[in-house]
This record gives sequence, structure tokens and C-alpha cells, in this order.
Amino acid sequence: MSTTTTFRHEALLYAGITDFVDHTAAFVREGLAADEAVAVAVIEPRAGALRDSLGADAAHVTWIDMERVGRNPARIIPTWQEWTGLHRDRAYRGIGEPIWAARTPAELVECGHHESLLNLAFDGQPWQLLCPYDISALDTDVIAAARRNHPRVLNGGTGHAGNHLHPDDYAATLHGPALPPVPEHAQRLAFRSGELASVRALVRRALPDAPRAQVNHAILAVSEIAGNSIVHGGGQGAVTIWSQGPSLICEIQDSGCIVDPLAGRHRPTTEQDGGRGLWMANQLCDLVQIRSTDSGTTVRLHLSAGA
Repeated sequence: MSTTTTFRHEALLYAGITDFVDHTAAFVREGLAADEAVAVAVIEPRAGALRDSLGADAAHVTWIDMERVGRNPARIIPTWQEWTGLHRDRAYRGIGEPIWAARTPAELVECGHHESLLNLAFDGQPWQLLCPYDISALDTDVIAAARRNHPRVLNGGTGHAGNHLHPDDYAATLHGPALPPVPEHAQRLAFRSGELASVRALVRRALPDAPRAQVNHAILAVSEIAGNSIVHGGGQGAVTIWSQGPSLICEIQDSGCIVDPLAGRHRPTTEQDGGRGLWMANQLCDLVQIRSTDSGTTVRLHLSAGA
């Protein structure tokens, strides 16, 4: 149960850590005073500053390490689904800050996509999620995206409606802007049924100095997505691999189309057949970028390549 009758997804625009603590501590205490379950998913040092401000009240809050859970933003919705599922018999609210200044450009794009999908994933569920944005540290285009992705925006103690899309419209903007082009030095391999061993070998050669467990994770993630191409993407596909800073980028393309905006964010059940490929990739990769239209699908996996 909840005192909120529908999902309230709000952006909080703040400037600096003191402003953050003032607003979020009041939000937490309001929930605790109403006997609501409260969870906070933010990074340090903001988590520590909020704990200090709350004092003894901090013990009544569920603390989620956003730097760990949100490293790949596609893992955040399942985390919130798991937590809210524990509190169906009472009111509940949360604070989630998936976006911070140290995020890479690719991460920021996918975090914005995550924020929009929250409206779809929890549409009709009666709880409140407050998403803080540090306007003193984030670029204006990030703040503009926050206004689009949240039905309500809080700024300077006042609230106003955001310029957001209705959940029914998210399918039309399912997978965000075009991905950056593949570099010329990238290695490309076409594959079809019976040729996944060649795909695995390509990934293995691209990680000569990585620990075995890391190599195995990369091979598993790429194999899962390439297997999806064979089963759902026309029976064939192509994998392209290149290094980008400390990361190995593996891109799989096929002629299929992903129609579920939340694909890869549904926790698989033990009874279901299939549906685990994108989920598995999200658990194994630092970032997963999906771009899908009627003309085909691209899944770009970002994996740690360091020793």
C-alpha cells in the first residue's frame, strides 16, 4: 500500500552537497515519519553526508551502492523492482541518483534512457522516486534530458511539470540516438548457425592479458548476444570488436527487431525458456547499448579489458 496513488517520478535539481543533503534528508524523514519504507541509492560522498545528517534515522533506511549497482544503468530497474517487491504491504519511497559528473558520454546517454524507462517499468505502481541532479556539476544537456524524463521537476524548493513523454510514447524513442561510428581498425566477423566457436575465439584473442575470469565473462556475454542473433535475428549476424581506452567494445548486429523497451531488464524466472541473453549481458558488462529498428538491431557491449 502507499499514500501515493500512482508512480511519482521526480527530478531534484540541486547545487552542491549541502543543497543535496538539505533536500534529500527532508524527503527521507518525511517518509520515515509516515512509517514508509525508504531506500537511498546514491554514490559517495553524498551517501555518507546524508547518513551523517540523518543520524540515528539512517539505521531505518535501506542503503544501495549506486556506484556498484548502477555501473551498468540497465541493472538499476531490476534492483528497484526487487526492493519494491519486498514492501507491497506498506508505503515506500526511494532516492536514486544514477547520473554524476564522472560518467562517460556513453554512460550518460544510457542513464538518460534508464530514467525514461523508469516511467514505463513502474507505470501505475504507487510509490515515489526522487532523482537528484547536481546542476553545479552536470552539463546543461544532461539537465534538459532530466526535465524530459521526469513528470515533475523540483528546483529551489518549488515543483513544476517536466517536459516528459507519456509511457505509451517510449516505444517510439526506444533506443536513443545513433551510436558513435565503428573505428576503421575494428575487427569484423560474420557468423551464422554453427559458427559461434569462431566468435568466441575472436573475443579470446582480443583479451590476451586479461584474467581468465574476465575473458570468460566477455566470451559468455558476446556468445549470448550472438546466439540471440541466430535464434531471433535472421539466423546470422556480424560481430565487430575494438579497443577503446580501458575497454573492449564488442558490437553484434543482425536483421532482427527488439520490440520490448525493457528487454534485458526483466529478471528471468527458472521456468521460462529463453529471454536470458540480454539479461546475462547486462550482468557481465560495464555497459550495454541497444539500438533496434525494423531494419535491424545493434547491441554494443562495453567490457573491461585491463589486467
